[in-house]
Amino acid sequence: MKLNILSILAIGVAFTLPLQAQDPKPAPTPPVETPKVEVLKVGMTVPETQAMKDLDGKAVSFKELRGKVVIVHFWSDRCPAEKHGDPVTKALEKTYAGKDVVILGIASNQNELGAAPPKDADYSKLYTNLRDKIKEVGFTHRVIADHGNVLSGLFQAKSTPHCYVIDQKGVLRYAGALDDNLDESKGEKAKIYVRDAADALLAGKDIEVKETRPYG
Repeated sequence: MKLNILSILAIGVAFTLPLQAQDPKPAPTPPVETPKVEVLKVGMTVPETQAMKDLDGKAVSFKELRGKVVIVHFWSDRCPAEKHGDPVTKALEKTYAGKDVVILGIASNQNELGAAPPKDADYSKLYTNLRDKIKEVGFTHRVIADHGNVLSGLFQAKSTPHCYVIDQKGVLRYAGALDDNLDESKGEKAKIYVRDAADALLAGKDIEVKETRPYG
């Protein structure tokens, strides 16, 4: 709040003039609006300039991914649901090898990430638990370190794996579960929602199932 100060300068006067009576009630301060944090919903465009860094400290943005279908999965190195999710995601890497599809993992569990690294950090010595898990699973796609839950807040990710599919223009087209087979009872009859969504976008078709309830 800014304060207005009234200065009275008396020149050639040997006594101090009395101050005028002040209004005991100060002028009301206009309320400060809380900045609105926009969250993504299906049909909205993902911000191009959203800053992200992978586990090697290399920057990546959704702008550079325009023109490709992007599969995003929020990932954990210790969530029980990932025992099912990791192999399914690994299979997606093989399915889309050489195609205009990018798979992007996002690690948002702050206990797994640890403190945000300083600017001069040696990233090769960071995230050893995540790196070990990635090596064990055999992932080859990039994994983003979401310090402060910026990305999980943007996407409103609630669990792992919570998945999203973004089209070639950067529009969010699918949000929800990786598949419908967490108990692994459906075999080849399982619906892999993210694969169905990505295939539809590659073929220029509409996505049949746009939202599902995530598990994990």
